[in-house]
Amino acid sequence: MAAIPRAVNEDPFGHHYYRHLRYLFVLPVYLSLFYLAERVVQTHYYVSYMPIDDLIPFTEWAVIPYVLWYPYMIGMGVYLMLRDADGFERYLTFIGAGFLSCIAVYFLIPNGQDLRPTVFANHNLLTQLVQDLYAADTNTNVCPSMHVVGSLAVVFALYRTPRLRGKRWLRALTVAGCVVISLSTVFIKQHSLLDVLVALPWSFG
Repeated sequence: MAAIPRAVNEDPFGHHYYRHLRYLFVLPVYLSLFYLAERVVQTHYYVSYMPIDDLIPFTEWAVIPYVLWYPYMIGMGVYLMLRDADGFERYLTFIGAGFLSCIAVYFLIPNGQDLRPTVFANHNLLTQLVQDLYAADTNTNVCPSMHVVGSLAVVFALYRTPRLRGKRWLRALTVAGCVVISLSTVFIKQHSLLDVLVALPWSFG
């Protein structure tokens, strides 16, 4: 018989009502360390590159799934926070372990990529969004790709949540989202394919 997930206590004054929210501490720790890595690793880095990167065209439309990564991850987190406390704890634990270990690599093996185009063939809202992303996020600290690690965190969370994994359409949509988001990172030249390939075993490990 499948274990029933521990739901959030319906009594707002219950002893365990907010207990799972302590796992949110992972987020400020991750953001602080990533900000530090972005400031420390800027020029001298190992270049992440595979010859196939030169064959992958820049595609401005890929910026749409790339930015959808944020609501994709937040949406799963909010659902679990409200409906499945155990699942929320597992989700934040995976994110903490995955993201913080990536940042550890960035400090130990500073890396970056030199794939970003300097000139865009088209000038539209999408290329402007790409330029804004480039300005906000440096070309360093890319391998393993946290976009891939985070996307897989959502997939794993869905398959471990009894209320969600039984919905075939939701499983298909979530897996498709993971694949498209991961591919978008190379099509907007934010990552080398190497970053994606390294992130896959990194997430399953």
